[in-house]
Amino acid sequence: MRLNLNQLAVFAKVIECGGFSAASQVLFLSQSSVSKQVQNLEIALRTQLVDRSGPKIRPTLAGEVLLAQSKEVLALADQAVAAVQAAALLLEDPLVIGSTSTIAAHFLPSVLLELRHRAPEVRFGLVVDSADRLATALEEGRIGVALSGGPLPPGRYRSERLADDDMLLACPAGHPLAGRDVTPADLADETFLLREAGSDTRRQLTDLLHAWELSGARTLDLWGTDGIKEAVRIGLGVGLVARRSVRLELRHGVLAELRIHPAPGHRTVTAGSTLARPLTAYEQMLLLVLRDSAARATAEA
Repeated sequence: MRLNLNQLAVFAKVIECGGFSAASQVLFLSQSSVSKQVQNLEIALRTQLVDRSGPKIRPTLAGEVLLAQSKEVLALADQAVAAVQAAALLLEDPLVIGSTSTIAAHFLPSVLLELRHRAPEVRFGLVVDSADRLATALEEGRIGVALSGGPLPPGRYRSERLADDDMLLACPAGHPLAGRDVTPADLADETFLLREAGSDTRRQLTDLLHAWELSGARTLDLWGTDGIKEAVRIGLGVGLVARRSVRLELRHGVLAELRIHPAPGHRTVTAGSTLARPLTAYEQMLLLVLRDSAARATAEA
């Protein structure tokens, strides 16, 4: 047999309110209607669920078992309704994707291309922000999925690791140390180009400078990966960048790599998904595309 969700909800409310009369007032139903719903549920299950012998009703052992299960069943039913309602709005609202700037520049474009192939009708927009602000947007349900170049700050949302992002120290193609194995001491006179405040790359480079005992080295603040790449190209300094973001410049000899030891570590591409509301079907599709793209990128590395 299949449970009647309406009867189950009425039964749970009767137990919660401690009686048929109190439940009828909350449910805006007649007392006889509430009683009949519970009786029908008992008939369907062929067992007594409510002990009516005392001044205050209470669940039988079977009723306690059903009550414990009913909370989860009713919650899942509510989630299913919310998911269907969200899916019904797919064609009205664009898919909004959150991302930090580096990931938006070199990881996300291929994802969007694949998403367009799978769902040509989808309209999408991009919100580029710091990891902290993206985390807040996820917690509030303003965006369903957000990407970052490292773990998002702890919060109420799901988080999953997609891929490792290889980082390198870039220098101008004509730099005397280009392509050579160097130590931190060899770079004591260099200017290190820092990303904007709040950037994962900035945090990683400042941590590296401390580990390399170069905390007193000259630094220059810039904005974005493109700003770092251009500043490196014209000789303003050296900068930490994701290998994927400079693969063409390295291939064509525009930039070069400083092979420093100890080397910059990998950085993790992370996807966060909101728990504040059900994900739309397009947001769920986006997560699938992200996982597939990350798997391909790892295989090609």
